[in-house]
Amino acid sequence: MLQRCLPSSIVDTLEDSPIIDVLRIGQEVEGIIPLWLGESCFPTDTLITEAAVTALRNGRTFYTPNRGIPELRESIARYYQRIYDVSLSDNRISVANSGMHAVTMISRAVLEAGDNAILITPCWPNVDRAIRLLGGEIREVPLDLREDRFELDMSKVEAQIDGRTKLIYLASPSNPTGWTIDEQQSRQLLELSRKTGISVLSDEVYQRLSFNNEMGSTMLSCAEPDDALFVVNSFSKAWSMTGWRLGWMVYPQVFHDSFEKLSQFSISGSPGFVQMGGVQALDQGDDLVGKLRRHCIEAKTHVEQRLAELPGVSVIPSMGGFYTMFKSPKTTDSVSFCKNAARIAGVGCAPGAAFGAGGEGLIRLCYARDLDTLDVAIQRLATAL
Repeated sequence: MLQRCLPSSIVDTLEDSPIIDVLRIGQEVEGIIPLWLGESCFPTDTLITEAAVTALRNGRTFYTPNRGIPELRESIARYYQRIYDVSLSDNRISVANSGMHAVTMISRAVLEAGDNAILITPCWPNVDRAIRLLGGEIREVPLDLREDRFELDMSKVEAQIDGRTKLIYLASPSNPTGWTIDEQQSRQLLELSRKTGISVLSDEVYQRLSFNNEMGSTMLSCAEPDDALFVVNSFSKAWSMTGWRLGWMVYPQVFHDSFEKLSQFSISGSPGFVQMGGVQALDQGDDLVGKLRRHCIEAKTHVEQRLAELPGVSVIPSMGGFYTMFKSPKTTDSVSFCKNAARIAGVGCAPGAAFGAGGEGLIRLCYARDLDTLDVAIQRLATAL
């Protein structure tokens, strides 16, 4: 009897993100305004692209070191010293093929099958799937929504910990909420990590798009070099480089060899010419980041005001990133709402249910677009509502 080749049982049971379900519908709608994905409408600036083109012309087309080319690792170290007054040794830095690749490698470095990870939600759904792919268990700690403001209750984090808890994940500023952790709670999380031995994964991809601090913040400012703190960042958002697939991570020195191996056995180094674009972004791109941040603040203010004018709609003000979340009395099923918004209004939004506990009933809208397009989108949503 012939034996059939079947997909992995873990992979087979992973459900698509509801965002993808909405996107599939929207792709069939002519003229839809796509505000569902975490991407700005701005192409990468020529300041960065020319650096990559020059590197190509100069023959940077060969294999690269597993942890990234020395020029980019040095640039990352300079970045933290210059912006945050944080000194990092080279053996704590690795380059990754995107922030998601970094999250996956960190999960592999600290988790084994049967371990559990605490996710502060709502959060980006890919993190949940990456951990479950390893055979890990997810425990969610939803942010509390109080008077249209998201807040983290640290006692709820501690209540989820048991002997198999190995990782706590948070994103600050958060996708999708814009919630940003303050220094006091950053220190509390680090103290909890020291007391329990649990690692903390701080996703700081939207770090430079913070609205209450021009440069944003990093948990590295509160940490000791040997703390079990892993920081992920990416060039995708603040530097408008989503298609480049380039990110980095910072970790305790004891994990140096682990990430040499994990990179070797997954992608064996990012392309050299892409990394040279990253060097230029970090060393010379502050004005570009500042320009995008100013646009996001303007667009956020404009969108939140327009949405709040719609009957029955309430808005949760964002503290960073390029998303706003809103709700209305009719939004009890966020997936159905977004599917109907795509079909009827021609606007692509992301359902809050995609982001875990605490997300249902909310809708995420990406405002990293020009104001005229956002105005048309909101008018369409008003008609649909």
